[in-house]
Amino acid sequence: MPSNPVAPATAWGSRWTFALALAAVVLGAGNLWLVPSAVVAHGGGAFLMVYALALMFVGVPLVMTELAMARRYRHSPDRSLQAAAAASGLRSRSLPWAGRGMVLAAVLLFGLYSVLGGVSLAWLFRAALGELRGTSEASAAALFSSFASDAQQVALWQAVFIGLVMAVAVRNLGRGVQRSLRTVVPLLAGLLVIMTAVALSSGKAQEAAWSLFWPRWHDLGWYGAGRAVQLALYSLAIGVGVVMTLGSYMPGNASMPLSAIGVAVVDLLVTLVLGLAVTAFVLVEQVPLTSGFELVFVALPQVFEAMAGGQLIGSLFYLIMVLLVWTSALFTLEVVVTTVTERLGGYRPVAALVAMLPAGAAAVAALFGFTGQGAVDVWALMELSVMLVLVPISVLALARMAGWQLPPRQLLAFLGVTGQGYRLWRWLMAWLVPLGAVIAVGLTVLDYREDFCRLAGPELCGHGGLEQSVVPLQKEPYGVTLQ
Repeated sequence: MPSNPVAPATAWGSRWTFALALAAVVLGAGNLWLVPSAVVAHGGGAFLMVYALALMFVGVPLVMTELAMARRYRHSPDRSLQAAAAASGLRSRSLPWAGRGMVLAAVLLFGLYSVLGGVSLAWLFRAALGELRGTSEASAAALFSSFASDAQQVALWQAVFIGLVMAVAVRNLGRGVQRSLRTVVPLLAGLLVIMTAVALSSGKAQEAAWSLFWPRWHDLGWYGAGRAVQLALYSLAIGVGVVMTLGSYMPGNASMPLSAIGVAVVDLLVTLVLGLAVTAFVLVEQVPLTSGFELVFVALPQVFEAMAGGQLIGSLFYLIMVLLVWTSALFTLEVVVTTVTERLGGYRPVAALVAMLPAGAAAVAALFGFTGQGAVDVWALMELSVMLVLVPISVLALARMAGWQLPPRQLLAFLGVTGQGYRLWRWLMAWLVPLGAVIAVGLTVLDYREDFCRLAGPELCGHGGLEQSVVPLQKEPYGVTLQ
């Protein structure tokens, strides 16, 4: 039995399929979930400039490093990092643990995605069946709160969503992930174009574009700049093993720098498109531009049902949401499946079922956290474990290895850059990437400084809810309401 069951260099079949895979990595819910409200709140175009710079000078070097490691060793993340340490003679315990942390982060994220996917699937059917008609702010909030408190109903939709992910995960790479990507990514791109066109035809295109793109430096500040770096770092699925796992199937003729830059460009474009659509939608009915569950399942239903053809528009939006979360869940599960497959010697269907043991446990934990079961907010605990511990440890371990420890011969042949390009990459990994990780951790702690009660639960804190405390309303010049 082969010791390395990861597929050979042509596993993706073509550079086009590999490009689709990388594009799907950044087609996540976070581009819709968090970024639009952050852009409008913190300076519009000024925020986007910092966000784009962070993608290019923090995100791209990290993606290049993960892809180079994957192409060099073609193992799961933990074994690739172990192999790198052994090949270079490094006596580092942090690298293997960073690889294990990537796998654990993927497990926890799959649990969170499974709940979000189930809720999105439920709202897709509700929108398609017209159950969101006549939705007001109070009724939309009551509908979502009632659903979130019904553990059995949430678990049912969560199970359906997990079944959709598993239907692809149990198949081999060619018949499963590759075939699905060739269908889902173009479909998702088409739906995004349609949704954006509908949003801009609402008559609020100019106001939405001003709110997003016009640089308002006085609104950026140090917090806004740090927030841009934080969101850019987390938006590329760095440090959770996804890029490294997909890169282990990377075609031999794919360009490392172009692939990494392409990931950053796609992420920025998706952010702009979704931000423009969401901002235009909320301007139509002047509903608050919030973030997270409150934006997607409370604010936007009010907009769709007040528009002509709102039932169809809402259905298309929640279909986009389901596909965004589905790709994220599929790739995080792929990290676990690849790791288990490597240890079982290549039996992927069995490995997928075994991988569902930890992934299923994370899904159950996320379900308890979402529905508010128990005295501790498990949802917040899972989020913070990934954002404050697992991802920063992995990023800093990669930065230390690539920026300081590895001799050039270890990665130079697989990195695809030489001379000044190589020296720039190494300098960025040594200095700017660690700084970006520290900023991301600091902003996460700052965001939670007044809301760590989420970890203690509503019984001990005296309040609950999935979103952070509501801040005072602010009016933007063109009427965008931030909440």
